[in-house]
Amino acid sequence: MDSWRNRAFNKVLFRIMRQRLANCESTEEMRDLILSIDNYGPFIAAPKGMEITPTRFSDVACDWVDMPKSSGNKIILYFHGGGFCFHSPKIHSAFLARLANYTNARGLMVNYRLAPENPYPAAPDDCFAVYRGLLVKGYHPHQIFFAGDSAGGNLVLTTMLRIRAAKLPQPAGGILMSPVTDMAVTGASAFKKCKDDPFFDLSTLLLMRNNYIGMQNPCDPDISPYYADHHDLPPTFITAGTEELLMDDATHLAERLGQAGNDVTINVVKGVPHVYPLFYQLSEARDALKLMTAFVREKFKQAGESIDKKAS
Repeated sequence: MDSWRNRAFNKVLFRIMRQRLANCESTEEMRDLILSIDNYGPFIAAPKGMEITPTRFSDVACDWVDMPKSSGNKIILYFHGGGFCFHSPKIHSAFLARLANYTNARGLMVNYRLAPENPYPAAPDDCFAVYRGLLVKGYHPHQIFFAGDSAGGNLVLTTMLRIRAAKLPQPAGGILMSPVTDMAVTGASAFKKCKDDPFFDLSTLLLMRNNYIGMQNPCDPDISPYYADHHDLPPTFITAGTEELLMDDATHLAERLGQAGNDVTINVVKGVPHVYPLFYQLSEARDALKLMTAFVREKFKQAGESIDKKAS
């Protein structure tokens, strides 16, 4: 059962996020709104000791996100959400810092180019380029873990598919939080939950989608990874809430991944909003972070053991 704090949070989120997003008539208005929310203290809850250092890989802007327990040999490569159109750097960095801290890793935030100024395929091009750049610099794939929320969850899987196509070594695994996987919007939850989702409504979702893909085919697997061939992909952890438009994007993808023989874990939580793990003040978010931490630690260990066996 969802907590009273979550129910109260959903009401606040509906008022300051969904209602105001629905009134936005342009991407610039949405960006201004998101920036104001990103600077709203109760949403951020940044951990103590977080350090952010700008860097570049393959000429793509990134940020190292480090905590006192961060280690130099393991990386959480993070693809942020924001409908491919905007970024909430404080909220996303706070989450990445916690995940990096709990997994004794360094966080690397990819600041990929945004739509509509840079529509598809700019974002997946940048994400793939950063991963390839890490490999060129000598970072080991079995010590890299992908994570992303919403649009970033899409980019996690899209990047894995591009890695497979390029015959490059895969990362140790991936975390997808409330991922956008079906740009054709065929999931029933997009319509059944259109009045319940406290984060955004269907018209806002479609505006962001159209900014990103324009006249491209929404069923192209490089745009909607739900429609891809899912064989031979890394272990994947997927989570979503029951009240969000994109719940079916998560659950249907998990089914497809499992049918293709992949190691997949799906965690659907009652009552929580879109990308709920980012809101650390919720007990459900803290519980999800514990599950993710255990998953990352286990898959890092398994990937390392596999490398050791091949070497011996």
